[in-house]
Order: sequence, then structure tokens, then C-alpha cells
Amino acid sequence: VLKGVASLPAKSIVDYVRHIFPPVISEPILWLYTGLLTGIFECGIALLFSLNHRLKKSNWQEAVGYGIGFGSIEALLLGVWFFILTIMVIYIPSVLPPELIKLAPISSSPTTILADIIERITSILLHTFSCVLIIFAVQNKEWKWFWISFWYKTAIDAIAGYLYLTYGIDNLTVGGRWIFEIAILPFGIIGFIGTLKFKKKWQ
Repeated sequence: VLKGVASLPAKSIVDYVRHIFPPVISEPILWLYTGLLTGIFECGIALLFSLNHRLKKSNWQEAVGYGIGFGSIEALLLGVWFFILTIMVIYIPSVLPPELIKLAPISSSPTTILADIIERITSILLHTFSCVLIIFAVQNKEWKWFWISFWYKTAIDAIAGYLYLTYGIDNLTVGGRWIFEIAILPFGIIGFIGTLKFKKKWQ
């Protein structure tokens, strides 16, 4: 969820799109834009690394390891961010906006923390499958797999964009968090099954 917040378009862009289009058009545009930021950035980085000679020769196990590493690095960076945020909430809360204070672990209920854990696990499954698709695309020059990976990640963060742009961080309840986790869980299941099935394509 935190990554979804970071991927949100700038307020100036949101205000501009909402100014020139009616809600029935502006909101889907903003949701898609949010998802595309992730698709372009994350899949682009994965593609660049996949062009490395070693990854171009990797087997299924190595591709999976790369995907797990990709997701774990994101989890580590978010963990560092959470740690810094927690320290700031404890010592200098006055400099933080209320919506950020709500994101701090010490402000979270046990059910929210559980949702965060599930999200991290799901996220690693998503990254793993996405990277496997991209590496396979590069190795075999079958670029449809890259685009499947691209739209796969775009769809996930478009859901996050819908959640935050529609309800806002301030109004996000524990129930809202769980709705988001339930919404992206099928993507994680698809990622897990898809990763296993791709093992046969390497043989």
C-alpha cells in the first residue's frame, strides 16, 4: 500500500485532469496513470537488468531468484522508510502531516500489521512472476511476455490508485486496507501459479 501511495501522480496532475474532464473520465484516467507509473518504472528496470549477459543465460531457478531479490529489495526499502517514519512520529510528530502519521507502524492496529505482512508476501510473488516473464521474453525474444508483465503490474497499481484517489489516505479504514489486500490477492495467486508453470518453458 505504501508503494501505491508513492506511485500516486502529483497533486497538480490530479487537479488538472479533474479540471478538464468529468469524473466519469478523469478518475479512470488517473487510476490508469498511477498503474502505468509502476509498469513503466518497475518493468523498465527489470528489463534493463534482464539484458545483462548473465541473466540472458539464466535458468528458471535463477530467474525466480532474481524476481525474489527484486521484491525483497523493495520490501527492504519500504522497511527503512517505515523505520524513519516511526522515529519521526516518536520524536518530531509535529512536522508530519496526519496521513503519514497514520501510516506509521506504531499507529497501526494488529489487523493492519497483518495486512502489511500479507501485502509484502503477495508483492514478492508479483515481482517474481513479473521478472520471470521479462527474462523469458528477453531470452526467447518473445516480447508478448514482457507486455503481459507490464500490464500485470499496471493493473495492480491501478487498483491502488483507485483506492487512494477515491477515498484518500485519511479516510482509509482497516476494512479498506483489507479490501485492497483481497483485491490484489488473486494477482499474487496468479503470480505463484504462473511462476511454477513457466518452469516447463525453460526445460
